[in-house]
Amino acid sequence: MYFYEVIEKCDIEEAVRCFLKMCVNSPDIEHTEQCIRHAITDIKAIEPVKSDSEVIQIERVKTDEEEYDAVHMFDEASDTKYGLEINPWKYTLGYTVDEKSLSEYGYEKFVSLVLWEMTWFGYDEKTIQDHVKSWDEAEYKVRDLSDI
Repeated sequence: MYFYEVIEKCDIEEAVRCFLKMCVNSPDIEHTEQCIRHAITDIKAIEPVKSDSEVIQIERVKTDEEEYDAVHMFDEASDTKYGLEINPWKYTLGYTVDEKSLSEYGYEKFVSLVLWEMTWFGYDEKTIQDHVKSWDEAEYKVRDLSDI
């Protein structure tokens, strides 16, 4: 099953509630709710680019300091894990989902955790890409200064 199919099959209202439970530090939870609902609307309108070699997985990670759900994409071709924070949404939507993760978390929690990662740097792709561009420009400026 692809991630866009999980979104289609889940109870969006419950997924939004799950997402908002993770936003305990939001200074304006109503604004955050509006933003995630708008992002979901945008996401549902995107044509996914399907891939059967990239799989969205969620793992419960325990360290001495904390316990959290780690969301990542596993690229079977390179045997490598990647984050989804700056990944174009059309690709994330077309990744297959790890059936074990989906059954452990359920559709709504799975969707909310993936959305959390997808929207980490912004609730729309332009904002996310602007962040990436600013990092690239900052790195370029540092390189330019080091050449002097």
